[in-house]
Amino acid sequence: MSAQQDTEAIARRIFEEIWQNENYEVIDELVAEDYVLHDPSMPEETEWPSGREGFRQIVEMGSGVIDGRLEIEQLIPADDHVAIRWKQTGTHVGEMAGIEPTNEEVTITGIEIDRFEDGKLAETWQEVGMLPMLVQIGAVPEDLFSAETPSGEH
Repeated sequence: MSAQQDTEAIARRIFEEIWQNENYEVIDELVAEDYVLHDPSMPEETEWPSGREGFRQIVEMGSGVIDGRLEIEQLIPADDHVAIRWKQTGTHVGEMAGIEPTNEEVTITGIEIDRFEDGKLAETWQEVGMLPMLVQIGAVPEDLFSAETPSGEH
């Protein structure tokens, strides 16, 4: 098996075993001890611990907010990196950033680039589509971006 096939297989295991099946016991096997997350969609004051413990907290927080299945829509391996486009559809059941559960059906999407080292996930750069989800649960008005363009008149 090539290194590229290895990283693809590990990435799929992380999504299936950890994110979908909530099997947190494989985190030690699949995630590097010094794992780092880069996520500009998180508030700057959010201080996730680095390493495996930080990864575990992110997964637990994510699974507690939306109760639906996380699906890989596209996975592109490239040597020691994997690009993944994913989607999660489910019910908003957990508190998020001070927003109480709405029990609304939501879909959230994301794109991430994962770097692997010595057979483990070492680093993630991700962009999560938070704004559409916030619109879906009513935290942001649907007409925030109206079809009308500003006229420039005051």
